[in-house]
Amino acid sequence: MWLLILVFLASTILVAFLYIKYLKSRVKEDLDTYRCKDFLLTKTEKIAFDKINKIIEKGNLRISVFPKTRLTDFLWTSKENRNSYLKIQSKFVDFLIVKEPQLHPFLAIFIENKENKPKMNSLEIIEPVLKMSGIKLLKIDAKDVFTDRFEKSIEEVLK
Repeated sequence: MWLLILVFLASTILVAFLYIKYLKSRVKEDLDTYRCKDFLLTKTEKIAFDKINKIIEKGNLRISVFPKTRLTDFLWTSKENRNSYLKIQSKFVDFLIVKEPQLHPFLAIFIENKENKPKMNSLEIIEPVLKMSGIKLLKIDAKDVFTDRFEKSIEEVLK
């Protein structure tokens, strides 16, 4: 009888020890999962961001540019229509141009990258949603960011 009790206590202590060890390793895994990225923007996005800011500064425009902005950050949807929120919650534009001082959104810039299929598929949702909300959408091919066409397109829309 005593032997059974000792075996039961030893197995209970062993199980508790292994469970605590498992929990500690699991917490450590979660902490090791997250790291700060070296860059917020890709090379193409950074070049586009710098060019947009240069145009804004050169023209003394009272506007600001925000990179990588989710649609839910600047579009409102009714609480009764939860599906409309879910439809756009994971969608974003590469740049959002807003008028100062109220930071009123008026132009969204989407850099098209044909190789990024999920991003290109999201455009099917982004285009009609922005049109419905009255925000202009400027679609620019990723290759054009490296040319003068990019600046000309931005300047035309901002005039």
